[in-house]
Amino acid sequence: IGDSQRTTSRRPEKDDNGLRKGKEFFFSGHHFELDAFGQANRPAREGKTPQKVSQRDNWRPGEEPFDQNAGNFRIGFSSSSHVPCRYGSFSNDQKSIRNGASLDESQKPPIRPINSISEAKGFAARQGSEYGELNEEKLHEELRRTSTAGDFPRLQEILRVLIHDRGEKPSRRHYQALLLVNTSPQHGSAAEMVRVLLQMEEAGITLDSAAYHAVLKVLAIHPDYLLRRHIVEELRQRWFTLSSEGWHDLIAGLLRDKQIESAIAILQSAQQVEIHIEPWLYDMLIYNLCDADEFDEVLLILRFRVDNGDQLISGTVWNYFLDSASSAFHHPATLFAWRKRVEPGYLNPSSGICLNVINTAARLGDCQLAVDVVRVLGNRNEALQLYHYEALVESYLPSDLRTALMLLTIMTSTGMSPTDYSARPILLHLRQSSHLPQIAFSILRELGEQGRPVPIEAANVVIESCIEHGNLDTALETYKTLHKFCPSGPSTSTFNRLLRGCRTRKDVAMFFASEMVASKIAPDALTYDLLILACMESSREDDMDDAWRYLEEMRGAGWWPRPATVLAMAKWCCQMGDKRIWQLRGDYREGHGIEVSVLEKLVNEGWRKGNRAQKTSRILGALDAEDPWV
Repeated sequence: IGDSQRTTSRRPEKDDNGLRKGKEFFFSGHHFELDAFGQANRPAREGKTPQKVSQRDNWRPGEEPFDQNAGNFRIGFSSSSHVPCRYGSFSNDQKSIRNGASLDESQKPPIRPINSISEAKGFAARQGSEYGELNEEKLHEELRRTSTAGDFPRLQEILRVLIHDRGEKPSRRHYQALLLVNTSPQHGSAAEMVRVLLQMEEAGITLDSAAYHAVLKVLAIHPDYLLRRHIVEELRQRWFTLSSEGWHDLIAGLLRDKQIESAIAILQSAQQVEIHIEPWLYDMLIYNLCDADEFDEVLLILRFRVDNGDQLISGTVWNYFLDSASSAFHHPATLFAWRKRVEPGYLNPSSGICLNVINTAARLGDCQLAVDVVRVLGNRNEALQLYHYEALVESYLPSDLRTALMLLTIMTSTGMSPTDYSARPILLHLRQSSHLPQIAFSILRELGEQGRPVPIEAANVVIESCIEHGNLDTALETYKTLHKFCPSGPSTSTFNRLLRGCRTRKDVAMFFASEMVASKIAPDALTYDLLILACMESSREDDMDDAWRYLEEMRGAGWWPRPATVLAMAKWCCQMGDKRIWQLRGDYREGHGIEVSVLEKLVNEGWRKGNRAQKTSRILGALDAEDPWV
């Protein structure tokens, strides 16, 4: 221990520095000794006479609270470093006593030390203390109350009255109050509690059950894993049993240390010995489990509490649980909280929580939960947005395709234009079976006959699903009857989906191109890209000319084909001996998806005499070129 913070025992002999015999101690870098009257004298140095030192100069926060040699009573926060004892060294709030860390100055209460016994006797009267006239029984009651409340200033005042005014000898009850007062969140600490424990050990006072429970209560607020483990081990060795409050403090301290599994194990042990668990501890456990995304465990705890008639689960806990579970898309937990609290009207969730709940319902296809969320939003006159309808559509799949398609028509009638993303869940559902697109087409035609405004996005997903199942004829039939149930007519996206099915049908692709011209629907880059691919599927010279013509129109509009299309076009030109590939290579620039050097290498290798197609195919394989039709 550093000399500035150490008190030593008496020395019978002179040391190397020639200090006198008697009661001596080190403090603040100086050596002191006590005379027969308990006054501290600084020894002579360099011919100077001994200097009397007042108790005020001698006292500093961090000294022993009971200094019987000096006849003075002191309370202060410690800044002690590592002390080798049976308690080891402990840390508090990332400040390790092992490293000599001290408490922050802002945590020290405004304590005025007592400088003499005569001053201590009149302290209460001069300060107008309310405790000066109380008897010992009342004072001890106040001592217990203030220590439990963590009231440092009042505790110090009571102890001064008891020790100095009433002449009580420091005992276990006084030290226990000093232990328990560290439950103060602002001023208490595990480090100061360790210092009190060391003082008790030096004074020969053993810990009883109440002191151990006081330590556990402090550690529930100022967690220290090593100290807690040591205290629990001593409890076992001394065969002390934990009270109900002790069990709660032990579990709360583990939760504060984020040792959730240990806390659950001890809670189960407490239940086995029939300890009644208070609701606040269950709430604390629920908060910690929600933060750890352990919603299955939270669900078990809440079911247990509800089944046992626990009516003290606060609305804040339910709201936090619903918010956390729905944010993690945990459907069983979300559904349980919604059924127990929201449906009966006990809880009115926020709009953000409602959105999380409806998205959770959409993922699991729980249309009843999604509709109930819409009911809650409607009860407070909150207008539904596009994302609410999209979640509703997804929640009805795969159980109710008709309602999902009908929701798209409802969106259109309310002035909300569905996007391709809005109908995406329907497309994923139609991909599951080849007969589903035909069923969806029949539903759309029936909805149109009922006068419902069918959006083109609904027809597009039917056409795309037909193409993916290789059923171009059904897609073409859907297009030809589109004007009967879809008032808006086809769009550019509609023709792009149709062109994807024309891989070996250039004649059908040209039909769709002429339809776009007749309908005055402007093509986009993907339209030109797909038309080029349709032309390249043939080896006729006219088809090659059509492909180059579409490429020139595309470049005139400021677009370039996709990288896979450019690679396929280079391979096709090398195989057919089309010299226009050199123009393509010369005009190609960086930033279009392929490095110019790679394209030049492909063209140069593929154009060489002899086995051009084989070499080009080898280069394309090395490039891992993707299918441009995908």
